[in-house]
Amino acid sequence: MHSICSGSRFVLSFILLGGGILFAGGCKRGETLHPVSGKVTLGDAPLTGGAITFSPDATKGNTTKVGPTGQIGSDGSYSLTTNGNTGAPAGWYKVTVFTNTPGGPPSTVKLNPKYSDPAKTDITVEVVANAPPGKYDIKLSK
Repeated sequence: MHSICSGSRFVLSFILLGGGILFAGGCKRGETLHPVSGKVTLGDAPLTGGAITFSPDATKGNTTKVGPTGQIGSDGSYSLTTNGNTGAPAGWYKVTVFTNTPGGPPSTVKLNPKYSDPAKTDITVEVVANAPPGKYDIKLSK
């Protein structure tokens, strides 16, 4: 009996150790995320709600498959997350902004429709490591 239990413990230890190695390896393969936060303004005033999305810009070499997103607060501030983690992978993105969000109240703010279409938006941003303050501020025109 003792040898069976010892053997079971050995197998269990091996499985747990192997799983830990696989898990650690999986973390290393993911893309490094960089903090991205800023303010969204419409004209000279902060946009007081909505959502912002960064869509990878393949024309500028960004081949990531993720689209970082964030909620816009009542003061226009936002922070991006990618798959539930804070930040965004480095690279160029097309920025889209939405004032109506699913489940939220209808917005009275009307944006130019180009800002909600990644193919039409004229706002592009490069996510970099150690960005200076204000780098990710988004200024929308009326």
